[in-house]
Amino acid sequence: MRKCTLPILPFLLAAVITGVIIPAGPAHAQSKLSADPKDQEIELLKKEVKQLEQRVDTLEGLDQKVKVIDRKLEVQEKTQQQKALEMPIVKASEEGFSFSSPQNDYKVNFGGIIQGDGRFFTSDADKNVSSTFFLNRVRPILTGTVGKYYDFNITPDFGQGKVVLQDAYLNIKYFPEANLQAGKFKAPLDLERLQSDRDLEFSERSLIQNLVPNRDTGIEIHSDSLFDNRLTYQLALMNGVPNNTASDTNDIDNNDGKDFVGRIFTTPFKLSENQWLKGLGFGFAGSYGDERGSTTSTYKTYGASTWFSYTKGVTASGLRARLEPQAYYYWRSFGLMAEYAQDEHSLNQFLTVGKAPHIKQTNDTDTFRDDGYFAQASYLLTGEDASYGWIKPIHPFDPRNGWWGGWELAARISNLAADSRQFKLGFADPAVSAKTATEYALGVNWYLSSNIKWQFDYANTFFDGGAGTTAAPKDRPNESVFESQLQIAF
Repeated sequence: MRKCTLPILPFLLAAVITGVIIPAGPAHAQSKLSADPKDQEIELLKKEVKQLEQRVDTLEGLDQKVKVIDRKLEVQEKTQQQKALEMPIVKASEEGFSFSSPQNDYKVNFGGIIQGDGRFFTSDADKNVSSTFFLNRVRPILTGTVGKYYDFNITPDFGQGKVVLQDAYLNIKYFPEANLQAGKFKAPLDLERLQSDRDLEFSERSLIQNLVPNRDTGIEIHSDSLFDNRLTYQLALMNGVPNNTASDTNDIDNNDGKDFVGRIFTTPFKLSENQWLKGLGFGFAGSYGDERGSTTSTYKTYGASTWFSYTKGVTASGLRARLEPQAYYYWRSFGLMAEYAQDEHSLNQFLTVGKAPHIKQTNDTDTFRDDGYFAQASYLLTGEDASYGWIKPIHPFDPRNGWWGGWELAARISNLAADSRQFKLGFADPAVSAKTATEYALGVNWYLSSNIKWQFDYANTFFDGGAGTTAAPKDRPNESVFESQLQIAF
């Protein structure tokens, strides 16, 4: 133990002597070894501040990066939105197939109607047509809008073994109160004729179609938006065509005379809460023209058989005026439509009298008036609302779920009487043409879906005259016909 402690003593003595002889220096000389606690806190705070400053610099850098990313995303989103605004909207529904610009300023709609008919005569009437299957209407329908204010319609027809341009017109709609339409379209006269072909209660229209025009070419001012869509008016200046003529015969006028056609129709209680009156609509239409040299029309039955025609050499010769009061009424499943038609026309007959060499040629001119009416009623057995437009079944045909579509019953009476003076003066032959035809028709309509309809109709037409002479008149045999029509329309 002594060997271990003796060497330490000299060091201890030196330390004591040094501590005694060498006095202590000033306080700041020993700051690193004996620092004030406040100074230490200050140093620590400085370090923390410096670290915070470094973190702030880092966050500012990140913020700038985030702003750059946000800006890029904003630009990308705007680009995508702009592309979306420029992309067309494509739709496919029961109303057809269409594509349009997002604002509908440009739009094209593809639709169509196909009607396959079977017509079978059940009587031995003196008819000039046969029982047959035929395609009544085959119409691709192209409609659309160009530049927001310009609507168009192009409708050809490939039915009945012919190619016909049914409709081709432009409608300018800057002002809802006065649209301007020009081209080929239905003359704005007859309520039943103006009803869409797909919406008819029967596969064929009534007898009074023999007294009104079909399609014609001209210009029209019209609107259906007056008084909250309760008033429709149409004013047209048209070429003027013979009554109920095919659409392929009236694209170009063959004389200088033109027809003025006007129609006004109102549904005054359309916005009423009274359910008994909401579906009432009525109006009046008429036309006036001066037609010369054009051929006259023939009158046809439900089965398209001719029952009245003028004798050879008879042509239009001046005045042609038509009047048409018209109305419909719809309440729940019940529908009613009625119309009266009157056609006043001047005719000229070129006659050759006598035998050579004493042949005499004369012209006989006179004015006659034919008139007619029709009334039809319908009732939907399956609860759908009756309408002047399309009927949509509550439960479309689906036998797997026990749904059988919509079913409707319809009945109609129509009558047309030719002016009897036409027979007395030789403008019509009583051995060929009847004075009066009266049609009774019954129908069953089956709405399989919003686009498919199957019609089953029976019509019986009775005649006054048509199979004898003026002195010994005989009645033309009645015509009894069954017609079925299967239709797809969209």
